[in-house]
Amino acid sequence: MMYRKKYILLLALLLAGVLSTKAQTVYTLDSCKAMASRDNLIVQNKRLAVEAARQQKMEVFTKFFPTVSAMGAGFWLTNPMIDMDYDLGKLQLPMFSPIMISIDLPSIPMQMINGGIMGGVTAVQPLFAGLRIVRGNQLAKLGYEATRLQLKMSEDEVAIQVETYFWKIVTLKEKQKMLEALDHQLSHIAEDADAAVAAGVIKPSDKLQVELKRQELESGRIKVANGIRVCKMMLRQYARIPERDFDIQYDTLLLPDSPENYYMESTAAVGLRTESQLLDMQVKAAELQTQMEIGKHLPQVAVGAGYSAYLMDVNEYNTSSNHFGMVFGTVTVPISDWWGGGHAIKRCRINEQMARNEREQNMQLLEIQTEQTWNELYEAYQQLLIAQQSVRLAEENLRLQNDYYEAGTATLSDLLNAQSQLQQSADSFTEAYSDYQLKLSSYLKRSGR
Repeated sequence: MMYRKKYILLLALLLAGVLSTKAQTVYTLDSCKAMASRDNLIVQNKRLAVEAARQQKMEVFTKFFPTVSAMGAGFWLTNPMIDMDYDLGKLQLPMFSPIMISIDLPSIPMQMINGGIMGGVTAVQPLFAGLRIVRGNQLAKLGYEATRLQLKMSEDEVAIQVETYFWKIVTLKEKQKMLEALDHQLSHIAEDADAAVAAGVIKPSDKLQVELKRQELESGRIKVANGIRVCKMMLRQYARIPERDFDIQYDTLLLPDSPENYYMESTAAVGLRTESQLLDMQVKAAELQTQMEIGKHLPQVAVGAGYSAYLMDVNEYNTSSNHFGMVFGTVTVPISDWWGGGHAIKRCRINEQMARNEREQNMQLLEIQTEQTWNELYEAYQQLLIAQQSVRLAEENLRLQNDYYEAGTATLSDLLNAQSQLQQSADSFTEAYSDYQLKLSSYLKRSGR
């Protein structure tokens, strides 16, 4: 007997060890959002876009530096570049005045330049290019800041998706708890119904109602379990949770504080939103584009310096070489571009005004959206209060119907209907609570917090 007790104790310890090693990893909402902000693929791509914009900004900055170019060339000819016979003409010799003797001189073959090498280095520093280099750097910096704001917007959007699926899981888990509690209560009612049928107090058909109710609860449990599994898969995808089998942790669903504590004037809230900053940047970019277009039609001034050298194989008796440096300046006036330049500048001015109009319109829409989000938040809180009161009434009704049923003054159908009302009220409260949390998160983001 002692040996058997030791064996059972050892087996229990081994089972406890196995279960502890396979325990589910538990995540809170904050941990899920932190993982999504770090590992979500959408966010990672936005971070890469920010890095690409930073590299572009650094690339444009190099336009302030001189443009340096080097050139080198070498050639070798199968035949000399210059191949000719030089005619020396005739030689006149006086013999007896006035008699002259003319002697034909031979022609001299001449072959020159068989090959050579040459090279040079040139550096050009722009002094004035219509401020296009300065404006180009301002545009690149603006683009970099815009991608950073877009990264923040992507993080917020991913966080909203994470919260949505997290609270869906919370809602389903609360429904699962309610179904388990009702099933546990139904099991006791079924036992009492068996005894009542045997005693002839109730009809067998009343007992069937209990069984049908239990089957209904079992069907609900299956649907809830499938819903939890699908929502966990979506949450895992957004938050990049490594484990396939995990669970979530959340606090007890108590009535939250009034949303009045979070209210902010819509005008002030819109000024804090990321979208309003992007609209400002859009107008600034249009203005810089106009200044860039103006710069294209202004004179351009640059200075430079160069150094060149060459070595020529003139002929088999002579090799020519030389090297020299130079400095120069250039002034370029795009005269012909002025013909269409005025129209191009006017087109950019029109784009500027369009950007300002678009900003004003979108700012008004953002203000309306923020106000609408506040209304939805306040409405969700009122629905939550109503749902909480419904749960209290349903609980009290179930308690009374249970007392009446035990006293024989209420039927089994009345008791089962009271259970159904409590289930519906509890589900409504859970859904209202999750909806309020999502509306609150949305309002905080749409008010720049």
